[in-house]
Amino acid sequence: MGSDKTTSRVGVRPFLISFSGIDGAGKTTQIEELESCLQKAGLRVVRLSFWDNVAVWSNLRAGVGGRAVERQKTQANGNLFVPRNNKHVRKWYLTATRSGFYVLDVVRLRRLLRSEAVRKSDVVIFDRYVYDQIANFDSQSFVARSYGKMLLKQAPVPDLAFVIDASPETAFARKPEYPLEFVRQNRRNFLRLQEIAPELIVISEGGPEEVRGEIYFHILRSRLLERVSSEENSQPTPDPVVHQQSSCSVRNEPTASV
Repeated sequence: MGSDKTTSRVGVRPFLISFSGIDGAGKTTQIEELESCLQKAGLRVVRLSFWDNVAVWSNLRAGVGGRAVERQKTQANGNLFVPRNNKHVRKWYLTATRSGFYVLDVVRLRRLLRSEAVRKSDVVIFDRYVYDQIANFDSQSFVARSYGKMLLKQAPVPDLAFVIDASPETAFARKPEYPLEFVRQNRRNFLRLQEIAPELIVISEGGPEEVRGEIYFHILRSRLLERVSSEENSQPTPDPVVHQQSSCSVRNEPTASV
């Protein structure tokens, strides 16, 4: 895909940004803020949901393991969970099935990024990415790590890949979609992902403004603004991404260790 030519103003392909993390970490809030900011800067932004736009047979997969889900509903402190999909159900046959689906997801992802609508955009923002699929595997075995590396090798690497970190308890309070113990394990899996995906940028837990500041710090250091600036050298107006303080304020230094 790296050799594809497009009509994008920021390079030979759209600038890819992915957001990953546990449910309830605040990804949607940050994605909406960033999308609005980049659009105000004059960029053509395409926002995609990995589950809705990439996952193969998502409706079918949402029902896989349904009976096991019914059993788990009674095991989570009496709370009734209505998960969008059943990723928290741990059964060997479900893991095998998901492994096949995830390979198909990567194939579809590559096809999607070659589509005309995406190629004509400047920036593509993903709500979840391949990283989230790998984090669903509750295993650090050699086989699981090798499988994860294989998926990552086949998937296009985002220009910026964020993991929005959060306390499992806080995230669960915001969005009690999955059992708390699953959320805790899922967070551990996300943090371990840097071992096989060093490009991941973990944004430490904080308030929405603090997290947004960390995100824009990395955007300002990326090639996205460099290319936008090179296209607009002849224009006297400053870059809106830097100067629209109301929606795009940035810290001088990040507080997260990345």
